[in-house]
Amino acid sequence: MADPLVLRLGWMLLALAAAVVPVAMRLPPWITGVFLAAAAWRYMAARRGWDLPGRWLRLALALGLVAGVLYSYRTLNGLEAGSALLVAMGAMKILETRARRDIQVLAFIGYFLVLTQLLYDQPVWSLPWLVLTVAAITLALLQGVRHGPPLSASEGMGLVGRMLAFAVPVALVMWVLFPRVPGPFWALPSTGASGLTGLDDEMSPGTVTRLIQSDEVAFRVSFEGEVPTNALLYWRGPVLERFDGITWRDGERWPLRTPAMRLQGEPVRYRMVIEPNGRPWILALEYPARWGDGDILLTHEFQLVTRQPLENLRAIDLVSFPFAVPETALGEGTRLRLTRLPGGRNPRTVELARELMRTAGSDAAFVNTVLARFRNQDFVYTLQPPPLAGAHPVDEFLFRTRRGFCEHYASAFTVLARAAGIPARVVTGYQGGELNPVSNRVVVRQSDAHAWSEVWLDGQGWTRVDATGAVAPNRVELGIAEALPAGEALPGAVLRGVPLLERLRQNWDALNTLWTDWVLGYGPERQRAFLDWMGLPGADWRALVLGLTLFVAAVMASLAAWLAWQSRGPGADPALRAYRRFCAKLAAAGLTRGPAEGPRDFAGRVAAARPELAVAVAGITDEYLALRYGPEPDPARLRVLRQSVSSFRP
Repeated sequence: MADPLVLRLGWMLLALAAAVVPVAMRLPPWITGVFLAAAAWRYMAARRGWDLPGRWLRLALALGLVAGVLYSYRTLNGLEAGSALLVAMGAMKILETRARRDIQVLAFIGYFLVLTQLLYDQPVWSLPWLVLTVAAITLALLQGVRHGPPLSASEGMGLVGRMLAFAVPVALVMWVLFPRVPGPFWALPSTGASGLTGLDDEMSPGTVTRLIQSDEVAFRVSFEGEVPTNALLYWRGPVLERFDGITWRDGERWPLRTPAMRLQGEPVRYRMVIEPNGRPWILALEYPARWGDGDILLTHEFQLVTRQPLENLRAIDLVSFPFAVPETALGEGTRLRLTRLPGGRNPRTVELARELMRTAGSDAAFVNTVLARFRNQDFVYTLQPPPLAGAHPVDEFLFRTRRGFCEHYASAFTVLARAAGIPARVVTGYQGGELNPVSNRVVVRQSDAHAWSEVWLDGQGWTRVDATGAVAPNRVELGIAEALPAGEALPGAVLRGVPLLERLRQNWDALNTLWTDWVLGYGPERQRAFLDWMGLPGADWRALVLGLTLFVAAVMASLAAWLAWQSRGPGADPALRAYRRFCAKLAAAGLTRGPAEGPRDFAGRVAAARPELAVAVAGITDEYLALRYGPEPDPARLRVLRQSVSSFRP
């Protein structure tokens, strides 16, 4: 028979390995290597009876690991460094595991490793993995703390399965009723979040082109009613007003204290679920009028921003008016700022703009003239524009390469407008999106990133001008994939070209949408709507806490009653209960059995006092003694005894 200690240790090491797998993908390889080496060595030591490392050696190893983590992360604080330190200390604990208490500590380390995965992110695939990992750790804990021999695999898994079955309903009720706070309260900001930012607060040639290469989801949108056409899906992001001749940068994000906007047309109501991006902007449809979050404000550039960067998934309900007209007056200082160009840069572009303005005669006519020039001359919309490495990149683009992406056209048009004396700025964001027919959600990816221009026209206010649409109309109307030249493809184009793979991708995205809507995005608004649907309108946090407390108390009381029932002592023997009823009938007739009187002695005394009962009393007594003290109880004789006692009339 295998050594019980080896079996217990083996169970726990396998469970810990499962808990480390998701975290290991974010750790330096040497940390994972140390953990695996410690686990393998400890298991072999248990099998072969090797001595465990001494205290001083373990202390030296622990200090070395702390120094290694500090060297790798330059800190011991934060999620990444803390996770690495937890795995390293788990490896050290493995090396000193001897008793049941050590197995228990390893189990707690495993549970913390599971929680660590949730602090990073919560993808839909993580749920089954984490449930299986928790079940494995619990099974290893049960095996490790048992005083008897280890359970068989089937017995152990059955016991853990029953525990999970009891826990799931309680967890679901607590999930529904626990008062929600905005955003997932279990998540922590990660230093790696900046790698998922997508749009930045500056733009230069190639910035958006590089972003297009990513197929990552930026946000998902569900609309009330019909989904707007692609031409209306301009998701407004950073507004860039400062230009140094090469790079456009974000202006000052002053809050718009008194939003002046002429609302016209039908409103668009929608719900956005935004992926973490490490930036403070909300990519709303033009023009946002209402949003259900007090942490969000509208800037004077009509851009929605949050007070804190989006480090966690965020669900927001909004109302936008695509045909609204901003009525903010343009002051003289703002006009001067938004027509300013750096001196000595892009001289040919400046000269062209002045010449076109003299010919056009008005700002609106100038805009149409420039768009016609882009439309009719040999400009090309491409993902592979030639590099613009000189000091005059707009000149190079307009007069030499004429091949560019949206940032090239937006930048060139804005420079032309400013050179002509028209206030203009660049707006970055996303345009369009892909409607998933399974979930009926519009999925906006990083590959939908876009840049366009805004010009101030007297009498009309700020007016969107998308120069890219003049060169490649399909980009705005049908999406970027339809506008690219032959031979250029977006990320994921191969999957989209195979119907079966495309359906699988849509179904997977629909599953992710459900996960984000009802789990990650289950915030205060969603909770209120769900409670209203359940018939509990107006439930505030006090009512939720009270209901949750009563529910937990009821569950604990039921559990205590069940445990008390399970631990009750054995009941009276069925034959004894029947015999006691027989004695009670005789006592009612004045024949009481003495405390120390045996059944046969009592039967003899009854027969002497009441001879007419002798036969019945002797029969009942014989049946009772046979059942009470016989080798095995006979169900047929027990039925005879019960019938005899029931029909007995002294």
